[in-house]
Amino acid sequence: MKFMRITGLGLALAMLAAGTGLAWQGKDNKKTLEALDALAKKGNGAADAKAAAADLELEAVMRAFKPRTKGGFGVGAKAGLVAANLDGIEAALPSLQKKGVAKSDEAKMAEPLTDLAHRVAAIAAVSDHKWPESKEASKSKKKWTELNDMMKEGAEALATAVKEKKWADVKKAAGKMNTSCSECHSVFRD
Repeated sequence: MKFMRITGLGLALAMLAAGTGLAWQGKDNKKTLEALDALAKKGNGAADAKAAAADLELEAVMRAFKPRTKGGFGVGAKAGLVAANLDGIEAALPSLQKKGVAKSDEAKMAEPLTDLAHRVAAIAAVSDHKWPESKEASKSKKKWTELNDMMKEGAEALATAVKEKKWADVKKAAGKMNTSCSECHSVFRD
């Protein structure tokens, strides 16, 4: 019976700590999204990205790819533009790679996809300065930079495709970004 009380107390303390952590994560997450959004709107200058990187944690920056419901950027200014299961960068990219944008959705998706491209470029620009140092050859700074560059190129290609109304190119650009995500996860994520 003593074990149950200790376990119950331990569980209560763990829940309290988790709640405190979530509150902190929410504040940190909001700060990170605001910083990335400001950088995206400014145009991702290298000096601005380096300054932003100094104030942000890599994990929080990467969380921006998550669905809106999990603290990431959604697609569009408000929820509801796309299905809830696609309302995040990490969910939208594979879908865009596979299906592209329906002809009937081109007008309503132009601005949200341009914003998404600029946000991805901002995430990659900040990530350039957040290499998770490792002595493993496969986790080199060169590989980190290569994958960030691929992400930036894909983001730029997406913004250009939307601007020039080359909707078929949206699939290729999304594919490039999605590939950089997958490769990065296979190398750097533990």
